[in-house]
Amino acid sequence: MKGQTALEYLITYGWAILVILVVLAVLWYYGVFNPAKWSGESVSEGSAFKVVDKKLSGTTLTLILGDKTGAQTTLASIAVSGDVSTAAPFAVTQVISAGGQSTEIAVTPVAPPTGTISAGSFYKFTVTTTYQATGGIAGQKDVAQFNIKAV
Repeated sequence: MKGQTALEYLITYGWAILVILVVLAVLWYYGVFNPAKWSGESVSEGSAFKVVDKKLSGTTLTLILGDKTGAQTTLASIAVSGDVSTAAPFAVTQVISAGGQSTEIAVTPVAPPTGTISAGSFYKFTVTTTYQATGGIAGQKDVAQFNIKAV
């Protein structure tokens, strides 16, 4: 009789654990445990540029950068890496006046591992901007971290 009671006890707890595992798997599938989904959009700016505006849509990342160097700055290239990335640095030839801001810079990133950029999904990536401030050394780099929602 003790053996049957012990077996029923283990089977009951086994079913309870199985139900809990199924519920956790469903919650994981729907992204409940994805912190990027709950943290919202964020940008960690570099020291040379502030991000005035940003948008990730379809196959294009659009940025408007503001100068923080205090000198006229010439942009040379922008590279994107992370959830979305560029195959090679994207050439940009744009001059930002001291304290001013750029016009829209449209970078076409390579699709993420899932194949497409989906509207409503969050993407985390790093943008490295290569620039030269007037009177400064060419090839300086500024790095910004992005966690943004595609539209």
